[in-house]
Formats: sequence, C-alpha cells, structure tokens
Amino acid sequence: MNTLENILIIAGISLDVFASMEIQGAMLQKVNKKTLLVVSAIVSLLQLMFFFGGYAAGYGIDRAGVWRNASWVGYILDTIIFALLGSRLIVKGIRREFVDETRSVITVKQYAKIIAVTTVYTLFAGCAYGLVGTHVIIMLALIVLFSFIVVISGLYAGYHFGFEGKTVVYVVGGIILWVAGAEILITNVLVR
Repeated sequence: MNTLENILIIAGISLDVFASMEIQGAMLQKVNKKTLLVVSAIVSLLQLMFFFGGYAAGYGIDRAGVWRNASWVGYILDTIIFALLGSRLIVKGIRREFVDETRSVITVKQYAKIIAVTTVYTLFAGCAYGLVGTHVIIMLALIVLFSFIVVISGLYAGYHFGFEGKTVVYVVGGIILWVAGAEILITNVLVR
C-alpha cells in the first residue's frame, strides 16, 4: 500500500478514537495532564498490539500459502473492511445516541475500556495489511503519531466545546475510510 492509503486508513480509524475521547472530554471537571499522557500511551500500545496481532495473522496466512494470490485477497479484504468500518462510523454519527453528560473524573482504566472496542477494527486492518505485505515501520510511526494526536485533541475538543462535534467526526471518519477503500479497490484490484 502507498503512503496516502496508509494515512487515510489510520486517520479514519483514529477518528473513532477522537470522537470517543471528545465525549469523555466533555464530561471532565479538569484535565489531568499525567493521566492524559498515560491514556495516550495506552491507546498507542493497544492500537499497536492489535494492529501487529492482526498483521501477524495475515502474514502467517500469506506465508502458509492458503491463497495463491494472498496480496490480491488482502486488497479485497481491505476494501471490504474499510467499507464496513466507514459504514459503522457513519451509522454511529447519524444514530445520535444519548450521552449522559455529567462532570466527573475518569480513570485510566475507564479510558482503556472505551478505546479497547475501537482497537478491534485495528486488528482487522492489521490482518489485511499482513496479507498485502505493508512496511511495518511506516505503520508503527503512523499509529503512534495518530494515537497521541487524536487522544489529546479529542479530549481537549470535548472539554472546551462539548461532544456535539462527534457526529461530524464520525461521518468524516467514515467517508475517509470509504475513500481509502475505493482507492485501494481502484489502484490494486480493478487495475489487475
């Protein structure tokens, strides 16, 4: 996969984390900077663990020779995964779930629970990447960079402006994933 596809995919997945952090930021009495750094590190670690776990599974399938043309299958899976993830984000944005907005203090454990659900999608993306054979160093850097950015910016956006922006963030994240999936489909599947 090329750099543009990698950035679009990680950005789209990360916007789900941003929206989750925005909701939590809206409910904070005060931002604890130490907790925020720990949460950012935990999110990065979770994203990396799930991505590379999925990557190892995809890479193992590729090396085992389960499919004759594993990279083509990986591109097809990428397209399907990102179309489904994009649809999920758009549905989350449109659904407008009720959020009980009360000011409180949130622990690192509570943040980790919120983010753990999102990392499952990173697992699927990692599996598809493993089939395709993407350079892992680039993905490592992108995941860490985006994780820190979205956790900190999402929390502060929610803290200062509330959580109403989450709808737009979910829809934009979904559209980005659709664009990434379409770009993968056009450049890697239909061209062959």
